[in-house]
Amino acid sequence: MIIDSVQESLERRFGKSGGRIPIVPSEAFQKRISGASEKDIVLSGLDYTMERSARQIMRTVQKYNLGLDLRTAAYTH
Repeated sequence: MIIDSVQESLERRFGKSGGRIPIVPSEAFQKRISGASEKDIVLSGLDYTMERSARQIMRTVQKYNLGLDLRTAAYTH
């Protein structure tokens, strides 16, 4: 849509002169709009899961006053 908009603007300004003015997106632009890769999605999910688990373990540590015994907290959770 962005490229079509640019193309239409250029054609209005400079005329069509026998056809459409070719607009080709740069490689950097294509990478930017391509979205997240499968690797990005997996790493994001892993990050979320590990962060959530760590918070739950810390809550268990505080609930049972386990001090630095994170292993026990992880098992009891």
